Amino acid sequence: MNRWIGPGAVVAVLAVATAASALAGPPPLPETPFAATETRSSVVCPGFASATGAVRVAATATGPGLRTAPVTDPGKATDASGLHVVDAPGAPVRVSALLPAPFGATTVVAAATGPDRGLSAAACLAPATDHWFAGADIRTIAQSEVVVANLDGSQASVDVLAYGADGRITAPRGVLVDGNAVETISLGGLDRVSGPITLRVSSGDGRVAAFVRQRTWQLDVPLGADWLPATVAPATDLVVPGIPSGEGTRSLVLTNPGDRTATVAVSSLTTDGPADLVGVEQVEVPPETTRTVDLQAGLDARPAALRITATQPVAAAVWLDTGGGDARRDPAYTAALPPLPQDSVWPVALGRGAATVLQLANPGASDAVVTLATGTGAEPGAPTDVTVPAGAILEVPLPKAAATVVRVQTAAGDLRGAIVSTEKLGKVRGLAVLDLAAGGNRTEVPVVFDPHAGS
Repeated sequence: MNRWIGPGAVVAVLAVATAASALAGPPPLPETPFAATETRSSVVCPGFASATGAVRVAATATGPGLRTAPVTDPGKATDASGLHVVDAPGAPVRVSALLPAPFGATTVVAAATGPDRGLSAAACLAPATDHWFAGADIRTIAQSEVVVANLDGSQASVDVLAYGADGRITAPRGVLVDGNAVETISLGGLDRVSGPITLRVSSGDGRVAAFVRQRTWQLDVPLGADWLPATVAPATDLVVPGIPSGEGTRSLVLTNPGDRTATVAVSSLTTDGPADLVGVEQVEVPPETTRTVDLQAGLDARPAALRITATQPVAAAVWLDTGGGDARRDPAYTAALPPLPQDSVWPVALGRGAATVLQLANPGASDAVVTLATGTGAEPGAPTDVTVPAGAILEVPLPKAAATVVRVQTAAGDLRGAIVSTEKLGKVRGLAVLDLAAGGNRTEVPVVFDPHAGS
């Protein structure tokens, strides 16, 4: 018997083994539990401590996973459901929910006295690399600031550009905002001017949420406060909703950040359809400058939205107030907005004393059908269809309640919206305009190792 196996036999044995292994496939990996990841979307709600005002953040989601937390301490999260109101948050709040269901959040302040006197409202915003604010106030009577929140874990550097009536104004640059932190940039160091300016707040190495809070004074007597809403980036076709009925300031702010003169045409959308604004049909805005146009006579105390077209991209917003003497007047602002998404939800904690309407603006050539659901509890009420005529606005009264939820659903691709609220606060005729800007939200996807995924 031959005890030796030749090399050829070894090769043959290996070949057979290899072939068998190939036919059988690789050995199975051990079963490892693998849960699907959850994707969250986050916005930032402005908030601050006030000795004289009621500050309330309202949040709601149409799906699961609603959560609130301080921006500076995301580990202190509170799970919520339905309509959730945070009273006196003291600082900006992070609100998140699970995608893809729509969610929304807003901040409201009401004060009869003190530096935040009046009624003000702001939509909570998603972090972005670029924010525009037309109508910032750096007059000698103003105290304005940019509040920047960074939801990421890494530091962000923020630059501010400013455009006034005579051109560019030197503004802060390279402001560092740590991760999960909030920084306030005072505009008190800018050269004072007599009219509104426009700000561009940007970050080249991160995304931040930005808000502009404006307070006005007569010596040491407060004259009102509000947030200046963000406007869409400069464009040649803009719509500004949310101009209320009644007397008071109605001043259009236009800024041309480019290097060519912009010729701007302005018209209005009213409850009766499109209308010209006599005397302000066309405005010239030189490069890198801001112009202000008085609309009070042309609007004639009617509610309206503005339709703006320009030969060069411009930014636009409107200064408002309730008129009367200093003791009664309350400022407010509205800005050019992007179209409403197909489905959005808006909670507002305005209180039972406020009279509130939802204004929908349709600049399109066809009527727009909108499904509205409004309620005062955890869920919006029964849906109702309304039609916004082409080239017109529609105002829908909202119920008086401590907090209200409004859900807006539409297939129209060009509709804008704002919630307009008035309330008597002591001697003050309070006014707030909540621009419905549901920009892209910041998403958070937890990273989970999947052993079955390829390298």
